[in-house]
Amino acid sequence: MSQVSNTKNIFRREMWTERMLRNYGGGMYMPHDTVTMPKWIVGSSITFFFISMIVCWIFFGRVPNWDLVFVASLSVVIFFSLGNSMSRRLSNVSEKHFLKNIFYVGFTVRMIWVLYLYFIFNPNYYGTTFGDGADVDWYIPFGQALADLITNDTYLTLSQIIDNYMSAIDDVGYPIILAIEYAITGKESDVFVPLLVKSIMGACCAIMIYHVAKRHFGVGTARITALFICLNPNMIYWCGSMMKEAEMVFFCCLAVDKLDHGLSSGNKLTLRALWPGLLAGLILFFMRTALGLALFIGVLAHIVLASNQIISVAKKIIAGVLVATTLFVGVGDRLIEQSKGYLDVVRSDSQQVNMEWRSNREGGNSFAKYASATIFAPLIFTIPFPTLNMANEGQLTQMQLAGGSYIKNILSFFVIMVLLLLLLSGEWRKHVFILAYMCGYLVVLVFSGFAQSGRFHMPIWPMLMLFAAYGIQIAKGNVHLRHGFNIVLMAEVLVCLVWNWFKLKGRGMI
Repeated sequence: MSQVSNTKNIFRREMWTERMLRNYGGGMYMPHDTVTMPKWIVGSSITFFFISMIVCWIFFGRVPNWDLVFVASLSVVIFFSLGNSMSRRLSNVSEKHFLKNIFYVGFTVRMIWVLYLYFIFNPNYYGTTFGDGADVDWYIPFGQALADLITNDTYLTLSQIIDNYMSAIDDVGYPIILAIEYAITGKESDVFVPLLVKSIMGACCAIMIYHVAKRHFGVGTARITALFICLNPNMIYWCGSMMKEAEMVFFCCLAVDKLDHGLSSGNKLTLRALWPGLLAGLILFFMRTALGLALFIGVLAHIVLASNQIISVAKKIIAGVLVATTLFVGVGDRLIEQSKGYLDVVRSDSQQVNMEWRSNREGGNSFAKYASATIFAPLIFTIPFPTLNMANEGQLTQMQLAGGSYIKNILSFFVIMVLLLLLLSGEWRKHVFILAYMCGYLVVLVFSGFAQSGRFHMPIWPMLMLFAAYGIQIAKGNVHLRHGFNIVLMAEVLVCLVWNWFKLKGRGMI
């Protein structure tokens, strides 16, 4: 009787999953593979951003400076309107022509942003060309000292430079990149040359993730993904900053593209196919250890969980040994030490201590002490929320990125929808690597003290854009999902209202 009952339960579950996919998946296996951004997502998304902003101003006042509002508003308009027009104008061109346009547009918008920050915004608000000096004040001197060492223009030894500047091993990678740029250009510019390189890197990210999306979900999803990354305001923003986010995102995209290409070769998997991605992954350990860890966990998860039809058992063993050897030879001691550190964070109350500090510091939010992994976990694909009121005069970045945060909030609807459908259908086994990499890093972020910090979400933005683009492809053929998105837009107005109340009330401003 128990066996019969169990069989009935399995049958009911399979029938329910099939019905979900049929009714709400819009064709999970064969979505409408069009290459244009749908009009229904463009106008409504822009409209509800302005509604959210105006509602917050009406209720709370404290309107940000006009230039901050202009940047946030323009970012939303460019992302949706220019994305829509580009997708239609380039819908029938060849792949080569499409990617060339994506690179040129991506580079151009980033350089316009760089010029605005360099010549107008940063000198006006900070009195420098590089903006806020936090971290940057020692990234640049560290890079200069290493450049002098490369060109034999210093009396300091490498050990002396490390003693003077290095605080952690995963802060070494970015100064080394700066040092190479300074050495090649003769330190022509400490800021502008790196920003130029960042803009090139940012434009390349769209092309790399285009190839990832095409391998997994087809040309239509790939083209929308490339447009999303090309015009993404958050990714554009960090190309104008002397922080290390732009470089991290670039090496994440490079590693994901190369490793995904190697792992997608299935039974033709070879060392030659994997080593470029493994090398890029090792570089990430010297920029943020959690990223390198998430990337290699993604590779190992793919090797273990991917269907034997995708990669044979023999190839799984070979690839597993190769990845493990590369990992432990390259950063073995560091990996063990950092992994123990992450476990200690989870077991201890260090996250709560961090939130208490944020609550009690000068200009902090008294409500921050109530934040925890329990709150962050269900929101991790969506946060941070837009800062639409002048809640803290020091949070200029958050106000400039309000449009980008809004975009992340509403597009997370499609991301979560796709993840659920992949789970229900069992199709997740075809995409183990990119799913494990994205979710693995987000899990680490949930238990850290930076889950609510948009800067720490940047390495996952390209993957979020990929799954959002695929979700939009699915929703094109399903009126229920389109209605669901409209409900999300209306809910976003309430979310923005509550979030900005939280920020203002916690600081005693209302």
